[in-house]
Amino acid sequence: MRTKISLIGSCLLFGATMVFAQKKEDYRDADPNELIKSTTLSEQQLADIQRYYQFELKDTKRGQELQQLILHKYPSGTTARLNAFQRLSGAKNSAELITVAETFLKAFPYDAWKANPTNQEFIYYSAHRELGAAYMNTRQFDKLVAFCTPLNFKTENEIYRWNVMRAYVFKTVGRDTLAGISTALINELVKKVNDRSYEEAGVFTPEKAADNAREQLDNELNTHISLLYDLKQYATAKEYFRYLSPKGAYGSADLNHIHMNILQQTGDQQAIQPFLENCVKANAMTAAMYDKLKSIFTAKDKTPGAYDKYLASLKSAEEQEALKASVRAHMTNQEYVPFALENPEGKLVRSSDWNNKIVVLDFWATWCKPCISAFPGMQMLVDKYAKDPQVAVYMVGTMQTGNYKEKSEGYVKQEGFRFNLLHDAVNKKTGEQDLVFKSFVPFFHSSAIPRKVILKDGVMRYTAEGYSGSPSQLVDELSYAIELLKAEK
Repeated sequence: MRTKISLIGSCLLFGATMVFAQKKEDYRDADPNELIKSTTLSEQQLADIQRYYQFELKDTKRGQELQQLILHKYPSGTTARLNAFQRLSGAKNSAELITVAETFLKAFPYDAWKANPTNQEFIYYSAHRELGAAYMNTRQFDKLVAFCTPLNFKTENEIYRWNVMRAYVFKTVGRDTLAGISTALINELVKKVNDRSYEEAGVFTPEKAADNAREQLDNELNTHISLLYDLKQYATAKEYFRYLSPKGAYGSADLNHIHMNILQQTGDQQAIQPFLENCVKANAMTAAMYDKLKSIFTAKDKTPGAYDKYLASLKSAEEQEALKASVRAHMTNQEYVPFALENPEGKLVRSSDWNNKIVVLDFWATWCKPCISAFPGMQMLVDKYAKDPQVAVYMVGTMQTGNYKEKSEGYVKQEGFRFNLLHDAVNKKTGEQDLVFKSFVPFFHSSAIPRKVILKDGVMRYTAEGYSGSPSQLVDELSYAIELLKAEK
């Protein structure tokens, strides 16, 4: 959906004129023809008076008259620029928007504005963002790449995020073609990341602006590296890891997994162990990464228990304590209404049969991306406690439509996960598949998923919402909660 740029622009410009607000009343009865001749009133002050007539006095006729006089006197001024920009909102399709936007940028060049910037930076940010999307929609990829060159990091990053990242996720552009676009734009973003374009008084301090830019670049590099990895351009992809921030270099478990595979594909075996050690410290590991690290270590040292001690020594004590503190803060003691849910075999699983067993419930849906992203971590948890008779883990599909049983069971089977599935019951009053989940919602004060719940003795003892993005962190979180409950007497 396109942004209502005309409304945003008007509001921002109006907000920037408050310094002159106390004197506008002096011109309540003034003649626009006399005002325009004044040698003491600037264009900005005349524009303030014009809006005063138009919006405060509701004198449309006089407001429009003064506006036309301003446009005539300052054909390249701020009022003319805003008026021309507002025409973008009337474009009916991408082709028309391209015509209007290109005409606007020709009449009011970005470089000319940068030489003498005003408070209208938002106009160029919006116009470039809209034009970039229109070029992408009409598959004018060469134009998209070329027009990004003079833009600042903030604007080009938004163009990349909205167009390249979305095209990658939704597969709307061929991978080879998209890689060419992505490479051109990501190389520009790497050059511009320190241009301070995110700095804004009252919004971002220089420090926060720099952090934001680095985080945004990390996100776009993640997309670019993943794209090159899909195309098996391993050596090329490997070069882009050096542009990640210290946090981004190890903070994403999915990207870390790709990085490990790229190191293997490029024959850089010596780099794998130290890389994985850093990923353990960041607590951003997948099951395959743990398996690889274990195989490397045990090839050198097969002493019983040595690997476990080695692994524990790598983890940050400070971060582990912070995680434990977070878990303790989410421990609770709420009695819940007993329930019975159907499993894939059509049998009812009753909560009343669990007695003092520690039961982890993961409420999820096939349409919920964070829910699905957490599945590798949940599989690691299932495997960890597979032989523990005191612990059970159930994945509860909820808030789905249509043939929800087929959707849940089909997805899990297709992806190869080994889960104990349960289907939330249908609320007969509403027809929605959320009966049990909604019975817990009053305890959460939120109806969002993914939602992890741990039950014991007919009481909800732990609950947490969302997913951090790290399978290993999820396992550590739920394992610590489980072990706290197991230790109770």
